[in-house]
Amino acid sequence: SFSNSEMEQMKERFVKLLLGEDMSSGGKGVSSSLALSNAFPNLAAAVFCEQKCLEPMLPERKARWRKEIDWLLSVTDCVVEMVHTQQKSKDGSSMEIKTTRQQTELHMNIPALRKLDNMLIDCLDNFKDQNEFYYVSKDADDAYKDSSKRKNDDKWWLPTPKVPAEGLSDAVRRFLQYQKDFMNQVLKAAMAINAQTLLEMEIPESYIDPLPKVSKKELVST
Repeated sequence: SFSNSEMEQMKERFVKLLLGEDMSSGGKGVSSSLALSNAFPNLAAAVFCEQKCLEPMLPERKARWRKEIDWLLSVTDCVVEMVHTQQKSKDGSSMEIKTTRQQTELHMNIPALRKLDNMLIDCLDNFKDQNEFYYVSKDADDAYKDSSKRKNDDKWWLPTPKVPAEGLSDAVRRFLQYQKDFMNQVLKAAMAINAQTLLEMEIPESYIDPLPKVSKKELVST
């Protein structure tokens, strides 16, 4: 069940998808499929851009992610394909039955991506009890203020990790290395799903034609 505020929020999300992100109803929106495609990375950016440290996600942030990703994924239940099957009638004759099912790539990939998503969140949860390192804002870091690197820092918004003067213990080093290797495997699996999906995707000529010649050649060759 949903609260009144959640219901209104959900309605707003679906209206935005139906109107192709044009909330003015001026008919200048994109297609609903493109609006849905844009909604996933936009939601991920809004939620995970606030995750700046190796620590568990805040409960309210985690709840928002799972709630809103479920809303968006519910739309994919309506992305179906026609299935033709042969069935014998009572008199022994054969008849063709047409049914629909969720598109094969969605049926296969969404559960896999959900599993990878849970692995990512579980990995962050694993840092709950660590106490050997902490973070400070770069604005509060005197060494950073006096450094010439500040001007060239392309990740100036991220806090600076601090470790004990004697360094991290062997146990924490092994723990961090394991988490790194584990998440690299999660990333590789997600990238493999993405690459396979793009490989099987039919690209309309209306998208290819406006591309620069070099990009068009690379795209067609793949």
